Amino acid sequence: MFKKLRNKLLIINTLIIAALVLSSFSVIYIMTAQNVNKSISQKLDRAIEFIRPDHNPRQKDNMQKPVDDVPPDQNGDVPPNPNTVDPNADNINKSDKQKQEFSLTFTVTTDTDGNVKKVNAPFDLTEDFYTDKINDIIYGSEDNGQIHSSNGYWSYKVVPLDTGFIIAFTECQAEHAMLRNLFLILLLVGVVALTVAFLISLSSANRSIKPVEESYNKQKQFVADASHELKTPLTTINTNVDVLLSHQENTIGEEKKWLDYIKTETERMAKLTNDLLYLARIDHDDGNVIFSKVSFSEAAESVILLMEAVIFENNVNLTYDITPDLFVNGSTEQLKQLVMILLDNAVKYTPKSGDINITLTHESSDAVLTVRNTGVGISEDAQKQIFERFYREDKSRARESGGYGLGLAIAKAITTACKGSIKVYSKKNEYTEFTVKIPVAR
Repeated sequence: MFKKLRNKLLIINTLIIAALVLSSFSVIYIMTAQNVNKSISQKLDRAIEFIRPDHNPRQKDNMQKPVDDVPPDQNGDVPPNPNTVDPNADNINKSDKQKQEFSLTFTVTTDTDGNVKKVNAPFDLTEDFYTDKINDIIYGSEDNGQIHSSNGYWSYKVVPLDTGFIIAFTECQAEHAMLRNLFLILLLVGVVALTVAFLISLSSANRSIKPVEESYNKQKQFVADASHELKTPLTTINTNVDVLLSHQENTIGEEKKWLDYIKTETERMAKLTNDLLYLARIDHDDGNVIFSKVSFSEAAESVILLMEAVIFENNVNLTYDITPDLFVNGSTEQLKQLVMILLDNAVKYTPKSGDINITLTHESSDAVLTVRNTGVGISEDAQKQIFERFYREDKSRARESGGYGLGLAIAKAITTACKGSIKVYSKKNEYTEFTVKIPVAR
């Protein structure tokens, strides 16, 4: 399921990126081709304009002042009159510049039947070239375009006249090669970009799917563990009921032992159900619960007073130091449950004559609750999973003590809801310490 979802995300991302790259490169290529074609068209227009019959450059009067107006020099020679200007100088220079500009451009004048009348070109071409190519151009449907010959690529433009046609040709081999190279470069860059985009999309899809997959697997494991934990007390209850039904003649007092078993398992099942409902409610609220300003100090003290008798019965030494009037944003019942979970775990896993120490202090802007007990401790691997639901390092011992592995998961959920954090520090066969930090209410 997740593999298909990942592939769908990968395909969608790759297609979107491919469309963006293709459209961007297409715009670049089309704009470049339009500019090249515009430049070629302008060159052809200038070549045609230069030889059109109606092209009459302004002629200047070729008159000079009399030489008598200019005094001779010492040798009797008359120097050039500085006021005399060659009237064709501009035209000659202009013609030279245009010929130089049109060094790869030529024009052909034909009659209405396509017969070559005049060729204006700085180089010679074969007769076959003129007759074959020009006839194809004249009788074709296009008045401009490109032709390919042994001499390369040529662009042409046809201008009709009363007596025939003027056809301008210009070599566009360089422009054609430039567009071809641009296409190859864009194609290469596009392939590289799509490859990189595919790899990035693959990594992104994997990262996007991973938390969903983990959440789904945790939920599956949660349902499996909850079903397993509920199955055990139900099996015990069903077995004890069968025993009672087999002794119908006995009184309730005589069967009290079986009834106590049923009651114990029922209470355990009720506690498990309440814990599951609490975790489901926290997941559903998703941090949207509105808390009020409550006393963390009073919540901790009330739980300690409630547990003193149990701690005394277990022959455990208890010391505590609670800073008064520490207020946080939260719920009094949830804070009591948080302290109860940590203290109850400490009592369960502290050996006889062991020590439990509880402190609640104000550090910086946080209220810091620390519950430390001596005992077997928690391994490093277990410390990484200790707050997961249904996790028990010693499953057999936890079951004997009535635990389901939900207590610390609930403690973490409460701490997170209060915008705080919870951590565990432990050294094997020495101590275990849980530290809770919750921001102090202003």
